[in-house]
Amino acid sequence: MRDKMKILHMYDGHERVFPGEGSVPSVVYQIAKHTAKKGLDVTVLERRWRGTNYREEIERIKFERIDLKICSEISNKEIVYTLAKKPSGLLRLVLDRAHFALKVNKYLSKNDFDIIHVHLPFASNVLINLKRKLRVKMIYTAHVGEEKVRFKLGSCKDAPLPLRFFSPDLYLMKRVKKSVVLNEPLRLKLIGKGIKAESIVTIPNGVDVSNFGSDVGENIRNKYRAEKRKTMIMFAGSITPRKGVDYLVKAAEMLKGEDIIFLLVGNPNLDKEFTEKIKEFIRTKGLEENVKLAGFVPYEDLKILYSVCDIFVLPSLEEGSPIALTEALATGKPLIGTSVGGTPLMIKDGWNGFLIEPANERQLAEKIKYLIDDPEERKRMSENSRKLAEEEFDWIKVTERYLEVYEEILDGNQEEIC
Repeated sequence: MRDKMKILHMYDGHERVFPGEGSVPSVVYQIAKHTAKKGLDVTVLERRWRGTNYREEIERIKFERIDLKICSEISNKEIVYTLAKKPSGLLRLVLDRAHFALKVNKYLSKNDFDIIHVHLPFASNVLINLKRKLRVKMIYTAHVGEEKVRFKLGSCKDAPLPLRFFSPDLYLMKRVKKSVVLNEPLRLKLIGKGIKAESIVTIPNGVDVSNFGSDVGENIRNKYRAEKRKTMIMFAGSITPRKGVDYLVKAAEMLKGEDIIFLLVGNPNLDKEFTEKIKEFIRTKGLEENVKLAGFVPYEDLKILYSVCDIFVLPSLEEGSPIALTEALATGKPLIGTSVGGTPLMIKDGWNGFLIEPANERQLAEKIKYLIDDPEERKRMSENSRKLAEEEFDWIKVTERYLEVYEEILDGNQEEIC
């Protein structure tokens, strides 16, 4: 591995690149941190958030930030898909991303990098048309959960109008040197959509194993109204249909007589209408004492909640490589998830948890009940989860796979020059 290979991570999202700011920016941070530890010269280029400096260094990562005035300067304040559903919001997004790309183009005219690693398709598509020579050194990681919408793999009737006819992800993947997806089933589907097999690789999300599993706070359950005497079933993810939350609360209804509590952690504002339906279901079924919606939880609290829960569930209808599941895995918890996307990589059915069919609340309730009734089985699965996290999903090991892709791009470009 070459020392001081210069890597630029470009992130035009609405969240600061930092742990706990969201799934994608957390992943970007971890890749940058662990490659910097390997001796690479790593820079993250993002928008400047209110109260942050234009330049700073954190854990060997150089941060460069640019002013953009069209969208909010406050991390996590604006939600992309909410904006895109309205013509005025969509116009702001287009102008914002175009402005970002123009500023990055100017930055790259003064700064040279061996690899440009992009994580969202919007500004990147503008950039590769402003400066076509960047394509040969660019790698795109598709942090995608909504595969049908983003890659036109199914019905897109609920997608913002432009995405029904055009896939920014596919456009970018067909033009950059390498693309990374988070699970093998998606890679095979994309090859079927015309992406060259040699240009696309599978690398799942990782987890900082050393950061999970030891912090236990006695008062954290009280803080989130999760009684200590009850077995705690935890979910973490956005409160959206894609995450299967409606099936989770239906399973909770089936288990109403059990001495358990469901704690649902996650952003309730991505689909407010859906969240209200979930709240109404909880009220009408008398589940207020059994199901608690915690909302957005600070990252330090989230890590402790993983530690104090008894079972972690993720009943998603589609997934890429869910960060919440890797974090629960690293904390050493028995897991229940659906057989979609990258979830089967993290749940070995019967070994560290259970895989169930998507949209099957009865199976979900049955597996939860099984684990509630068998503490020894929970203990065995917990130990296996931690072992799997250490052996296959530690960021140290996942980063090695990214380094191999960087080397391949650099070697290929040097051969072309020669």
